[in-house]
Amino acid sequence: MQTQSHFLIAAVAVTPLRRWPGIIYAPAILVGAVLPDVALFLLTIAGELYYRWLAPPPSTTSIMEYLHFTLYYQDPLWIVGHNFFHSLLIDGMLLLVGLWWWKRRSSRWGMMLFWLAASMLVHVGVDIFTHQSDGPLIWFPLNWSYRFASPISYWESAYFGQAFLVFEYTLDVVLLAFLLVTYWPFVQRRWRR
Repeated sequence: MQTQSHFLIAAVAVTPLRRWPGIIYAPAILVGAVLPDVALFLLTIAGELYYRWLAPPPSTTSIMEYLHFTLYYQDPLWIVGHNFFHSLLIDGMLLLVGLWWWKRRSSRWGMMLFWLAASMLVHVGVDIFTHQSDGPLIWFPLNWSYRFASPISYWESAYFGQAFLVFEYTLDVVLLAFLLVTYWPFVQRRWRR
C-alpha cells in the first residue's frame, strides 16, 4: 500500500481513540504509520541524485528500475534500510520494550514507543497482504530472504494491481472525507479566535 494510505488509515484510527486522553499518543501513531517507508524514500532520492550527477547511470535499465529491482533486493544498505522497521521481530520487540517501560516506570517515553511500534506493526501487516514479489522481509534480521508472496499486489497488474489501485484511491478519498467532516468544525473554531 502507498505511504499516504497508511497515514490516512492511522489518522482515522486515532480519531475515535482520542476520546480517552492519556491512553494513546496520536503523534507516535501517525509517525509509526509512515516510518517504515521513510528509508526507502530517502534511499530512492539519494540513488536518483547519485546516478544523475555523480556516477554513470546503469546502462541496461532506467535508474528507478535499477534502484527498485536490483539494489532493493541485493544491496545490504537497501535491504537493511527498507526492512529494519518492516520487521515483525524488530517492531514486536520495540512494542514489548515500550509496554514494559510504560507500565513499569509510568514513562511517557514508554507510551510513545509502544504506540509507535503498534502503528508500525499495523503498517507491516497491511504491507504483508498487499505486496506480491516485493514484500517486506518480515523475519529480518534473522532471515534476509523470506518475503510472504501475497495473492494481491497494490501495484503489480498480474496480481490485481489495477483493481487494488482503484480500491486504494477510493479508500483514500473516503478517509479524507471522514477526516474533513470530523475535524472541519475544530478548524473553523480555531480560525474564529
